[in-house]
Amino acid sequence: MGFEETFRSVGLTLARSISFASHAFLFGLIPLLWLVVRPSFIRLQGDDWAKSRLRVSARLEGMVQSALTATAVATAIALVLQFALVSEVQGGEITSEPVFSVLETRFGQLYLLRFPLLAGLAVLLIGRVRQWSLAGAGDEGPMASRAWWIGWGTLSFGLLATTTLSGHAAVGSPLLLSVANDLLHLACGATWFTGIIVLALVLPDGWRGRAPEERVRLLASMVVRFSTVALVTITILGITGTVNSLLHVGGLRDLVETSYGLTLSAKIALYLGVLAVGGVNHFYVRRKLNLAVAAGQDAAVRGLFRKTIAIELALALGIMGMTGFLTGEARTKEVVPAGSDGGGVSARPTP
Repeated sequence: MGFEETFRSVGLTLARSISFASHAFLFGLIPLLWLVVRPSFIRLQGDDWAKSRLRVSARLEGMVQSALTATAVATAIALVLQFALVSEVQGGEITSEPVFSVLETRFGQLYLLRFPLLAGLAVLLIGRVRQWSLAGAGDEGPMASRAWWIGWGTLSFGLLATTTLSGHAAVGSPLLLSVANDLLHLACGATWFTGIIVLALVLPDGWRGRAPEERVRLLASMVVRFSTVALVTITILGITGTVNSLLHVGGLRDLVETSYGLTLSAKIALYLGVLAVGGVNHFYVRRKLNLAVAAGQDAAVRGLFRKTIAIELALALGIMGMTGFLTGEARTKEVVPAGSDGGGVSARPTP
């Protein structure tokens, strides 16, 4: 493999990983806010928590803006690299011909669709996440309108759908099961991934400057709620991931003999690590937090939480990287095109 091909392959993998992680955060933040963050702050009534709510919502605003920028740049890079690949195959420079040949494909059309979706999200979210994401959660301010939340959910789910429809799920059989299963898989993965990001990087803003017993109250509320959300989403991820494997892997030997199978095996190994750490959080850390709240203690349990959430964050980022690499590999299960005489062809979507 030459330098240019290696550069293009690595660039496409990074672009896909960054795009997927950004899409996951933009969508997953909605269920996380409603199931974990807002209920936790609702329990902390009073004006003395107003600064904490403001700091958390400001951090979320910054992360949303970063996610919007990251996926726009990564999508543009992926398109340019694809233009370069097609122009190289055609033996020439990047001209209008290879550009239009890419934009006429499902890959090109779905990637182009991301830009109006991102523009809509930018209009909806920039300057408003800080103002509305925690409005009415523990204060007397008015909540954001239902239309705002629905618009956010619709556009961000559309971004997730561009990943499904431009990847392996779009060539799976039966097609409806393949697409629906992958969308559910991505939605649950997005919720879990965003929860890890928020607990690791945003939660400390909520307890900054608080007394130890107040810090552990916020920490316990969020971790206890998220542990339930994580238990549900990780279980569904295991089920939908198994279905995806049955739809896209030809046989067990492929898991150790093909690039697609080895990548999938690495992703499964990381998932098993998530199960182990999640079990510790759900059955041990959560109990320690409840005891700490009752005793008004903080330091020891907060240190334990930092360690487990750091491990889970590393595993989550690893899974995102494996997902980005996996989408560029050829699945090993053969697909019989509609109307064919039964001869199978290996399906590889455009990267």
